[in-house]
Amino acid sequence: MKTWPAAMQLLVVGFYVALSLIVPAGIGFWFDQRAAHDFPWLTLVGLGVGTIIMVYGVYQMVLPFLKEPQQEGKESQLHGPARILSNLTSSSRKKNKEQK
Repeated sequence: MKTWPAAMQLLVVGFYVALSLIVPAGIGFWFDQRAAHDFPWLTLVGLGVGTIIMVYGVYQMVLPFLKEPQQEGKESQLHGPARILSNLTSSSRKKNKEQK
């Protein structure tokens, strides 16, 4: 039962991704229908804005998961892409400290 909060957080991330893409694209589609454009450029603009919002929001939601094992000194608990990302960020921090 300990994994339930993590599962709920992943569910929230999934809904955030879906809504952050659908809502701006839907608004753009609505404006395209009202303006009667031949090419749906406002829909594409809405999709682009939604993608930017989605990437930033998911990054902010996942950031605590990436920082938690580093704070506890348990980087070996990370698996897959999270471990690669953790290694990249920790190696860049080491380089910055060495340069100072």
